[in-house]
Amino acid sequence: MNNSPELTGYPAYHAMILLMALLISGCGGSSAAPSTATEKSQMATKSIEEFVIAAKKRPKAAAQNLTVLMESLDAYASDNSEPFVELRVTAQELLSLYQSAAAKEKIKMQLELLQQKAAALSAG
Repeated sequence: MNNSPELTGYPAYHAMILLMALLISGCGGSSAAPSTATEKSQMATKSIEEFVIAAKKRPKAAAQNLTVLMESLDAYASDNSEPFVELRVTAQELLSLYQSAAAKEKIKMQLELLQQKAAALSAG
């Protein structure tokens, strides 16, 4: 049996993706999808915070996790709400960095920018 680092935690990785998708979509349990701007802001901020934590722990899975997160940001930005559009653009830039295997420092800076924009969203 091969215990290579790439396969270690593989089932946990899929469980995390499923959990993240449920949290982001608001489909977990009896909770409803966020309807007010405040609820959307809080949900987006929480999802981004969770993504950033996961991305720092498992950078190799970050691009795929970010794709899931961006689906929610797309839904929130569909009403052309400027803060969500900005979050979406920042997330897309981060995804491009992951896909191009950019330097860790560039990725770290973009992660921090995404986190700052999310924090500003819930603060304002």
